[in-house]
Amino acid sequence: MINLIAGTHLHSVGHLDSAIEHLEQVLSLEGANSLFSKTYWRGRVVQTLSTPGLAPSQHSRLQRLLDRIAQA
Repeated sequence: MINLIAGTHLHSVGHLDSAIEHLEQVLSLEGANSLFSKTYWRGRVVQTLSTPGLAPSQHSRLQRLLDRIAQA
C-alpha cells in the first residue's frame, strides 16, 4: 500500500517488508541495468528509506540494495 503525503509516495509500515522484497527481487533478477535506469531504482529505494518507522533490519536491506545499484 502506498500513501500520498505532501506529493511524496510513502509505503505504510505494514506493507514495507513486501515493498522491500519486491525491490530485492527485481534488482536481483534484472539488476540495475534493466529497462529502467539506475536512477529510477535508486529513487525507489531512497523513497522507501524515507518511510517513517523503518526498522533497523529494513534499513540494512535497503542499504544493501543501494550498494548493489551503485556497483551495477
